[in-house]
Amino acid sequence: MIKTFRFLVLLLASFCFVACAYNNNKKQNEVPAPLFVDPNYQGSCDPEIVWNGYEQQWYIYYTARRPMLENTWLQTPIGVAVSKDMVNWEFKGYCKFDGVGGEKDASSTFWAPAIIPANDTLHMFVAWKPNTVPTQGAWGGQGWIVHYKTPLNNPVEGWQKVSALHSDNLNAIDATVYRSKNLYHVWFKGKEKGAKKNELYHLTTSDFTNWEEAGFSKSDVFNAEATGSNFEEAPYIFQWKGKYWLITDPHNGFFVYNSTDAENWKFQGTILKDGGTRNLDNSMARHCSVAVKDDRAFIFYQVEPWRRYDLEKKKGDERVRIFDQPLKNRESVLQMAELEIRNNKLYCDRNRTFELN
Repeated sequence: MIKTFRFLVLLLASFCFVACAYNNNKKQNEVPAPLFVDPNYQGSCDPEIVWNGYEQQWYIYYTARRPMLENTWLQTPIGVAVSKDMVNWEFKGYCKFDGVGGEKDASSTFWAPAIIPANDTLHMFVAWKPNTVPTQGAWGGQGWIVHYKTPLNNPVEGWQKVSALHSDNLNAIDATVYRSKNLYHVWFKGKEKGAKKNELYHLTTSDFTNWEEAGFSKSDVFNAEATGSNFEEAPYIFQWKGKYWLITDPHNGFFVYNSTDAENWKFQGTILKDGGTRNLDNSMARHCSVAVKDDRAFIFYQVEPWRRYDLEKKKGDERVRIFDQPLKNRESVLQMAELEIRNNKLYCDRNRTFELN
């Protein structure tokens, strides 16, 4: 009887050990919320996720806003976080451009990097502004899309300027870069001096040196008749499950489009509009990037948990724009969720917890 009791005790202890090990392993592989927060100013925005084949790590490059300061959106560097498993992220510092920078306060303003690896080089297309003080408003003055490059083995401090992608006649932000067949494509949002509205610009290259204007694709994108919205920004394009997918930010969730040829784009609807239940994931998703790993797709996006969008939508004297709200309202975190395809449409349940192997 005693031997039987000891056997049962040992069996129960073994079961508890295995169960605890399983639960601990599950927690280690479960994607946290938030995924990452800039350690200095807590203003992580505009994530761009890239696989660095040389270092065998994932990199997130992001706009490092400065919400602890009144001058929140200018003098912002590009921050960097790294991970081997997309679960545990380590702050790596801030990019240096032409040997300058690497600090939490930049000598000029950098926004929204778009990055793609090609052979042994990373190519970045980033919105750059000389403004560092908001004399022309909270967002500063004119912006250029500037091409920088660096070797894969120096992905933080090695960035060197190649050229601006357009003339001084254009005010531009928010580039995206992707490869289709033998060409690299860069899209960005811009407005010519004197023009009434922004347009999407489309350039192609085979060598990152010689660029051709491609005109804009036959598309529902930036088409109010298709979407019902006169505003979109931050286009992002990726390929998955036999289609090209395009996501834009209309400040009302994400608009989603798909295409079989990266030329003709069809509007499918909106995702990630309503706030979620995970920690600091309580507001609409903004400005995204996507990583495809083992045939799974993961979307990375910013959330401003304390921003009062409801006040921004009011009319007249009751309206309170973000640059008139308290500094706390300007803080931003990075989140990650898994994408699915349901009924041939892109779908995302931001409340679902998930694991990565």
